[in-house]
Amino acid sequence: MKGKSRKFGPRLTVSLTGSDYDTLNALAEKDDVSVSWVVRRAIDEYLRKHQKEIAPALAAARPRGEGGAASR
Repeated sequence: MKGKSRKFGPRLTVSLTGSDYDTLNALAEKDDVSVSWVVRRAIDEYLRKHQKEIAPALAAARPRGEGGAASR
């Protein structure tokens, strides 16, 4: 992977049932995208849906000087 810039941050390994993987693969093929893209999209939608629930915890965990109300 030398010389290739990484567009994404940390990697994550997840184990799925065969059925779930087959479903993700079918969705990816239908839309002509990768399974990774489908998973990233699903995670993004999930996090947006639950953002208000976790916002206070994220703000408290954010070090000073990295954006947010604490650095203003």
